[in-house]
This record gives sequence, structure tokens and C-alpha cells, in this order.
Amino acid sequence: MIEHILLATDGSAAAERAADMAASLAMRYGAKLTILHAYHPIPIILGEPNYSQALERALEGGNRLLEGVSKRLREMGVQDVTTELIEGSPTEAILNVIETRKPDLVVVGSRGLGTWQGAFLGSVSMSVTQRAGCPVLVVK
Repeated sequence: MIEHILLATDGSAAAERAADMAASLAMRYGAKLTILHAYHPIPIILGEPNYSQALERALEGGNRLLEGVSKRLREMGVQDVTTELIEGSPTEAILNVIETRKPDLVVVGSRGLGTWQGAFLGSVSMSVTQRAGCPVLVVK
């Protein structure tokens, strides 16, 4: 039984398709849906006021993304939606939330807005699929 779904999003087209799939599954099973967005750590070496300004931009952008996805999913009919905004690498943030929240299913897009290193080191979806302790649905 699927009671809790974790949707990881970065705002990409693949993440939007993953959100549609997660919404469909949440409505079908009456599951709680948690939307997660991770923003990359802000280097403290930037100093003030640059650090505070960069952090504020990251938080505002992340919250705006989560609010938009949450609103869209509620309009689609999903009843129980929560959001989480976490600082850290996307892979580690997703894995940490899986460990603490214990979702029954994780839904991610196949390709996101990752850096060029993803082409060499492997995508977030691949890393999560290999390391997660629960089923992961990768949406193209």
C-alpha cells in the first residue's frame, strides 16, 4: 500500500512530468505527498552581505518553486501536500529525507537542471535509484 509519496523536484520539465505522475498516484491511493526541493549550499567564503543575499535568493527561489508545485497538485485534486526545502546536494537531500520520513515511494524526473558534472558522475535519479531504501519511480 502506498501511503506516503516523496516527490523530488528541481523545476525542470522532467520534474513537472514526475509531479503529474506523483499526483495521479497520490489521488489513486489517497496518499500523503511530500514535495522536496534541495538548493546547493551557499559558500560562506562569500562573506557578508554577499552570503546573506545569496542565501535569501536561494530560499526565495526554492519556496517559490515549492509553492507553485504544491498549488498545481492541489488544483489537480491531491488533498494532503507538504513541502520541504533543504540545503545540500540533491542526491544527499533526497536520501536524507527518505531515511527520516520513510516514504513508500519516491518519484523523480529522469533528467533535471543538474550541472555539467552530471554527465560524468551520473544523474541524481540514477544515484537515488541505486542508494534509496525504498522504491523509486523515475519519470521521463
